[in-house]
Amino acid sequence: MIPNLQLEYLFNDDEKLDQTGLPDYTTLDFVSNGSHIYGEIMWPSNTIKKPHPCVIMLHGFPGTARNDDISHALCRIGCVVIVPHNRGAWGSQGKYTITHCIEDAKNLAEYAHSKEFSDKYNIDTDSIFLLGHSMGANSALNAGKNLDWIRGIIMLTPYDPTRYLNRAKESYFLSLLEEGKILQSDGIDALYEDVLINKDEISHPKAFDLVKDKNMIVFCGIYDSVSPITEMILPLWNLLEAHKTKALQKRIEYPTEHGLLGRRISTIKEIANFIANCP
Repeated sequence: MIPNLQLEYLFNDDEKLDQTGLPDYTTLDFVSNGSHIYGEIMWPSNTIKKPHPCVIMLHGFPGTARNDDISHALCRIGCVVIVPHNRGAWGSQGKYTITHCIEDAKNLAEYAHSKEFSDKYNIDTDSIFLLGHSMGANSALNAGKNLDWIRGIIMLTPYDPTRYLNRAKESYFLSLLEEGKILQSDGIDALYEDVLINKDEISHPKAFDLVKDKNMIVFCGIYDSVSPITEMILPLWNLLEAHKTKALQKRIEYPTEHGLLGRRISTIKEIANFIANCP
């Protein structure tokens, strides 16, 4: 169990805010492998006991889908929330690639875990979570698998870019990459080649040995046409389910499409309970 969370504020305002310690936000400006990563840092009210869990929110591809409803709800209950924009995305410096997204997530998690950052924002360094949607869930998984101290990995309709590299289905992956025209990259071919070269390091089932005993929650959309459950989620989940672990691992299916619209409130409740109850 994680202390210092007040779940009653998940969908309610705290009417007793202390004006000397109001909840607020500031700009994230973090250097990852030489590139400035921009975004937002949010912190909760001073009325909630310190230290706070920290949740790093990782957006999908290309990042037009926002999860502000989740980040604000988690901040209200007592989490410090970090919302970065990937390298080469939405004003952040550098070139966008899938492997750069993973590197940025890992680097940012290590920064949040540092004494400098944790002291400044009153973070419990034993309670840092990676939360990602779609391709951001790929970043959360592949960054989190190499961080022994990460408390939990939260994946919303995860996208495994290695699943569609075969010739029969690569058109699905290429059509997704077409949506990345807003990103600063070397083009679709370079993005595809990045995944092809690094497929063994990115593949979700191949992460099994490193995540089999980590706290994890996975959200699936039954009608998800971008991340079909059988193609994108079950290859790893079936391995986890067969493995007996003391970690908290949960998979939830909703009758939704890729963005979980129609079940956002249920999703937020499940995320908050997962964070609160992680062993």
